Amino acid sequence: MKRKRTGSSRYFVYFILSISLIAAVFIGIRTLFTKLSWFNIESIRITGNENLETEFLANLSLDFIGLNLYATSKRDILQKYENIVRIKDISITRIFPNKIKINILERKGLFYIRTREGELFPIDEDCIVLDNDVFYTEENLPVIATDISTSDVDFGKKIEDEFLNRILVFYYTVSPEYPDLFNNISEFYKKDNEIILVEANIGYKIVFGEDDLIEKIKKYRFLEQNRSFEKGKIVDLRYKDQLVIRADDN
Repeated sequence: MKRKRTGSSRYFVYFILSISLIAAVFIGIRTLFTKLSWFNIESIRITGNENLETEFLANLSLDFIGLNLYATSKRDILQKYENIVRIKDISITRIFPNKIKINILERKGLFYIRTREGELFPIDEDCIVLDNDVFYTEENLPVIATDISTSDVDFGKKIEDEFLNRILVFYYTVSPEYPDLFNNISEFYKKDNEIILVEANIGYKIVFGEDDLIEKIKKYRFLEQNRSFEKGKIVDLRYKDQLVIRADDN
């Protein structure tokens, strides 16, 4: 007895045929686009960069000018930028009919670390070491004095250091409430296992400890606005109900 084809199986066949037809049309149109000179790339626009020079970034992709927009692989473009330490992320958009937009997300310096030998290297929020061939004018960053050897610093690699981690905990605790505090700090260093901050304008030093930071900084900001501190002094706010101002014995 001959088996009848069910309605559902017939619809399934129609569905497969429809998908195949759509795919064939798409491939055909794409193939046509890759053959037409109308879609040859005429310009590449760079956006999102802040410190990296636009001309430098644009020159890296000049090889793609004149190539077909739809025959050009985004991966090939990305490879032109993969060795730039300052680039955190990059996205590429084809703009019909003949343009490309490259959007750059930069790694921006958060601190400088000073090595045991006295060299300065900028690091970002992920502790990635950034290039220091050019000191960007907008990166006026606090310095963290470390015991890291210069030989252990690699561009594009993450720095692991116990004191640096303590500074980052301090930063991420304080910055949501007092982000401008760090604009007035020139240096962090360690003494007797305490974090010492150096005020940028006058040069006095501040000790907060590492607990109840928000309350202590609130107190410091009040004091800062209502009295002056001299260079050569240490403002010690580690104690809950007592302010200690003493001579710097360094």
